[in-house]
Amino acid sequence: MDSPVAAFPHLTTLDISKNIEFADAVQGTVKGEIPSWVNGSWYRNGPGVVHFREESVKHWFDGMALARKFCIENGKASYTSRLVNGDSFKKNTAAGKVVVAEFGTTTASEGFLGRVKNALTVPEFTDNCLINFLNLGDHLFAITESNFIRQMDPVTLDTMDKVDLAKYLPINIMSSHPLVDAEGNVFSFSSSIFNMGRTKYNLLKFPAAKPGTPLETILSSSESLCSIDSSWRVSPSYHHSFAMSKKYAVFVEMPLKIDIPKMAVAHLRHMCYSDCIEVLPDTQTRVYLVDKETGKQHSVTFLCDPLIVYHHVNAYDDGDHVVLDLSCYKKNGFYDKFTMANLSLKPEEFAKIYSSDDETVKTTRFVLPLTEENTSGNLVKLSNTTCTAERQKGGEIYCTSEVLSIGTECAVINNAYLGRKYKYFYSPGGLKLPPGEMLAKIDVEKKERVQMWQEKGCWASQPTFVAKPGATQEDDGILMSSVTNENGKPFLLMLDAKDFSEVARIHFDANIPPDVHGIFVPKA
Repeated sequence: MDSPVAAFPHLTTLDISKNIEFADAVQGTVKGEIPSWVNGSWYRNGPGVVHFREESVKHWFDGMALARKFCIENGKASYTSRLVNGDSFKKNTAAGKVVVAEFGTTTASEGFLGRVKNALTVPEFTDNCLINFLNLGDHLFAITESNFIRQMDPVTLDTMDKVDLAKYLPINIMSSHPLVDAEGNVFSFSSSIFNMGRTKYNLLKFPAAKPGTPLETILSSSESLCSIDSSWRVSPSYHHSFAMSKKYAVFVEMPLKIDIPKMAVAHLRHMCYSDCIEVLPDTQTRVYLVDKETGKQHSVTFLCDPLIVYHHVNAYDDGDHVVLDLSCYKKNGFYDKFTMANLSLKPEEFAKIYSSDDETVKTTRFVLPLTEENTSGNLVKLSNTTCTAERQKGGEIYCTSEVLSIGTECAVINNAYLGRKYKYFYSPGGLKLPPGEMLAKIDVEKKERVQMWQEKGCWASQPTFVAKPGATQEDDGILMSSVTNENGKPFLLMLDAKDFSEVARIHFDANIPPDVHGIFVPKA
């Protein structure tokens, strides 16, 4: 079938007639010079197939996963991509339509007999791992937000075994942004449904592992450090990411609830999973802290006005406070920006829909005082912030925030500053369009954008910061982004993270669609 005419490269690069798989490495043509110390594999994940023989998915996030790898070594770069050959991909491809429901796309109606059949069977959940990558030891996985992850060959990107993490840990839903501490331990939060009669949020830890450690050893040694009761007995808050300071893991319970009873019958009512997410606009957001060493939940719960957050920036300990930076919305517009219908609009038409202040993402700071004393007044004792925190009658602490920047999503930092006091983050910015219309550097101390890269007709992916060996300054390194060009000439962009001067531009004779997230694995 013909794909719809689209203004955004999220769809134009995924036209059914275009090749997206490059099993044989495509060598890049370098303009400039790749620094000799940038060596490794940059794995990126995102939708690769949005059109089947008989129908298209309804949401870009529902496209079948395409694993990509930029291999950078000795001043050269190559590109490889392979579709993640999971169960959902095989079944949907064979049928020529969506037969395994995705987050924003339901299965085609099969009439009365089909509904009767569905009523007698357990709904089938997708293993379409298209959001990010996870490294456990030297084992590479494509991941989504469920308990199913897909092992990938790190060299060829061949699809390997499907692993069910629920066999080892309490997981029904898992954050798709795991975090790695300085020792190499991997942390994530999960939701477990009806865990001892109640839905819970669990802090998970996968131990650091040396190369060659068997996967079974790593998984068997993983543990749930803490379980927090959901505010709703049956249903959890949606969570896509989280933050960690050196001492604490931070979980934000948003008023964006996944209605589990509704999800259980979604296949009978011809609904997709996004239809089962309910926004509670009058419900406060709750923030929980968990001590990563002891697994003990901090005694105080922090409250703030309702907010929607997909991506955390960072958190750090500052005296008797935890500073938490988030990219926040007042409405749940981030998800809607990526429907196929909206991505088919012209940019000016798209911008009209998302022109209100409520639809604009704002990177926001909260300061969480750790004092357990029952004192009154503003508990925030830090300078250079207008954030406040006051104890409520019930013992919770109500917090107000300050805005660090506007129009910055999918932020990344120098990973050496994860959980530490930091100064800069980098973002594929955009005020009204989907993130990617520019690359921005934000100074969180000055609360302003200090550098920007933008080029007409170009769409930049979420960047990655690669630190220069031996660097003593936070922004001493290279910022990399995969850039889609409207002329069909994609390139890998390398900027000096200090001043955003262009260091190298590597062109590939390949169709490289926009991606979602990924990880950089330095060469050993």
